[in-house]
Amino acid sequence: MPAALSPKGLTAMRVVADLELCQGHGVCVGEAPIVFAVREREGDYAHVEILIESPEEALRAQVEAAVRYCPNRALALIEDDASPR
Repeated sequence: MPAALSPKGLTAMRVVADLELCQGHGVCVGEAPIVFAVREREGDYAHVEILIESPEEALRAQVEAAVRYCPNRALALIEDDASPR
């Protein structure tokens, strides 16, 4: 069984956004609407809002697509070691 699906939760994914790069194109929302939203900001570009910072494994494909297709490369997917220390 892959670590990300391990009952012990050895690996968990976490989504991060660089709001300096984000211009609110909304591609991420199209790929994973349960994880991302775009919010308008007065006097500035709209920006991504991460609704679920650590999405469950079932959403991995959608989150990976959102990260991959972000036109400004403002999103990243980080694999966290969630094992007990």
